[in-house]
Amino acid sequence: MQHVTNIKDLETAINLNGEMVVTKNSKNNVIVMSMEEYKKNLMKEKIERNLLKAEEDIENGRVRDAEDVFKEWNAKYGI
Repeated sequence: MQHVTNIKDLETAINLNGEMVVTKNSKNNVIVMSMEEYKKNLMKEKIERNLLKAEEDIENGRVRDAEDVFKEWNAKYGI
C-alpha cells in the first residue's frame, strides 16, 4: 500500500489504482475512489439487483410470453 502525504499524491494514486484504502490504527477505515469508479460501482450494483429481481420473478412465475407482449404492443402502438 502506498503512503500518501498530500492531496495531489492522493489524486495521483487514485488515478493510477482506481481507489485507495485509508487506514486508521492499522485498520481499513475509508475507501477513496474517483467519481467515475464510484458511478461504475453504482451501475454494477443496480444491474445485480435487477438481475436478482428478474430471477425471482422467473422462479415465482411472474413472466409473460414474448409473443403475447409483442402482439399487445402491435395492437396498442402499431409496432
